Amino acid sequence: MWNTVIDLLHGRLRAVALALLAVALPLQGCIVDNGSSRGSILVYWDTPPGTSCNSMGIASVNVVVAHNGMPYGTFSKGACAAGAMTIEVVEGSYAVHVEGIAYDGTVIAVSPTVSVPALAYSTVSTAILELDPTTPVNNGLSSIQATWTIAGQSAISGCGANGVKTVVLSIIDASQTKVLATAQATCASGYATVGNLGAGTYYVQLDGYTASDASGQPSWGTTALKGPLALGANTDLTFNTPLDITKLGATTTVGGLSLGWTVFGKPAASGCTTYSIDKLNVTVLAADRTSELGSAQVSCGSGQISFSSLPAGNVYLRIDEANPPDTSAYGNVNLAGPFAILANQTSNVTTPIDIGQRTLIAVPLAFADGGSCSSHGVGNVQYQISGNDKLIVPFNDADATKPSDLAGMNYKQRVIDLDNSPAACAVPPTATGLVICNAHGISKLTIQAHGIVNNTISYAAKMDVTGLSDGKLTKVNSPIALQACSGGDPLCQ
Repeated sequence: MWNTVIDLLHGRLRAVALALLAVALPLQGCIVDNGSSRGSILVYWDTPPGTSCNSMGIASVNVVVAHNGMPYGTFSKGACAAGAMTIEVVEGSYAVHVEGIAYDGTVIAVSPTVSVPALAYSTVSTAILELDPTTPVNNGLSSIQATWTIAGQSAISGCGANGVKTVVLSIIDASQTKVLATAQATCASGYATVGNLGAGTYYVQLDGYTASDASGQPSWGTTALKGPLALGANTDLTFNTPLDITKLGATTTVGGLSLGWTVFGKPAASGCTTYSIDKLNVTVLAADRTSELGSAQVSCGSGQISFSSLPAGNVYLRIDEANPPDTSAYGNVNLAGPFAILANQTSNVTTPIDIGQRTLIAVPLAFADGGSCSSHGVGNVQYQISGNDKLIVPFNDADATKPSDLAGMNYKQRVIDLDNSPAACAVPPTATGLVICNAHGISKLTIQAHGIVNNTISYAAKMDVTGLSDGKLTKVNSPIALQACSGGDPLCQ
C-alpha cells in the first residue's frame, strides 16, 4: 500500500503560466489582447437544403478558429437555429469552420474551412457555411471543455455577485511550462472549450477577469492547475464537475485529508483485482457537493491517498473508476462526507470508503424544436418519476424543481436521487443530462417533464425507459424532448 500526496496550491506554476500567457496571447492573437488593432468576423452557417437543425438533431454549434496554423479558440455559445455568430479578433488571417453539436454534446456535422482576413475596426462576413453530416470529422483532433463555479456559487449567480465578466481557459503542456492554446468565454456562460488539440497530456488553468483587470492580470482564477489530463485522438473531454474560481491573493487557511477505500467490502489489493478495476479518480468536493477542490488518479490497488493544501471547511469525496466501460458504474454509491478540513492539520478518514456498483440512468434533455431554456423563456423544468408504473417522485417534490440548463454544449448534471433528499448520490462525470440515481429494483422508468414559463406549464414531455438493471449506468441515446403545450394536452395538466 502506498500513499500519494497532491499539492493543490501551485502559486509558482500560476506565475509561470501567466507569464507565458502574457507572451503567448499576442502571438496567437488571443482575444484577451485588448489592443487597438481589433476587428470582428461574422460567421454564418446553415444546414443542407431540405433539412433543419432540428431534423439533423443539431442543438448548438462550435465555431472553430485557427490563426497562423495555431488554435485560436472554439466558440460554443450559438444555438444552431441562430444561424450566425460574431467573433472579436485581432487583425490577421484566420481559418474558420463550424461544427454541429448533438444534444449529447457529440460532433455530428461539420462545415468546410474557409480563410477569412480580419481587418481592424471592421466586421468581415463569411459565406454561409453548410453543415454537412457526411463530412468526415474523424480528423484525430480533440477538445477540452472546462466548466466552473465562482467562489462556490453557480456561474449564473457567482459571476454577477463578484463582478467577474470574462473567463479565459488556458491549455498547458505536460511539462507545465508552455501555454498551447486559450479560449475566452463570458463568465456567466459557465464553460469554455479549446479544440484542435492532438492526443497527449495537458493541464488546464482558468483565469477570471473583472471589468477593471488588465490583460494578463486576472484577479480571479483557479488555485491549482487541473491535470494531468490524458487526451486521446478524437476525444471531447468535458468537466462535468466544475472547477471553482476564487479571488486570487486572498488569504486561505488550509489543511490536508488522508483516506482509504475498500471494494465491495474487500481490501483494495484483492477487491480491485477481483472486479478488474485498474485506476480510480478521487475527487474532493466543496461543501456544496459540486465545486471541485482537487482530484487525482491513482492505482485502485494502492488503497490510500492523501491531499494537502485543501481550504479549511467541510468537504465531500467521490471515487470513480477511471476510464470505465460505457455502462460501468463502479464507485462509492453516495458521496462520502462531510469531512472537516482543519487549519494546518491532516484529517484522517478513519473508515474506508467502500466502492460498489451504482444504479444510474442518464437522459439527455432537449426541446423538440431546438434551442435552450432561455430561448424558450423557461425558468425551470419540473419532473415526475415513476418506477415500474408506481409514482416515486411527484411534480411537487422540491428536488425536482431546480432550474435545468438545456444548452446543447453545456449540459450540467441535473440529479434526482430516489433514496435521498436532498440528493446525496455520487454521480460520475460520464453521466450527464437528467441523472436518476439509486434506482434500485426498477426495470421500467417513466419520466414526465414540465417546462415552466411564468408559473405556467408551457412545455411537456414523457418518456419510458425500459430494460433497466441494478448496478449499471444506463445512458439513453434519445433526449426527453419538451414540446409546446396545446389545448387539452393531458401531458400539460
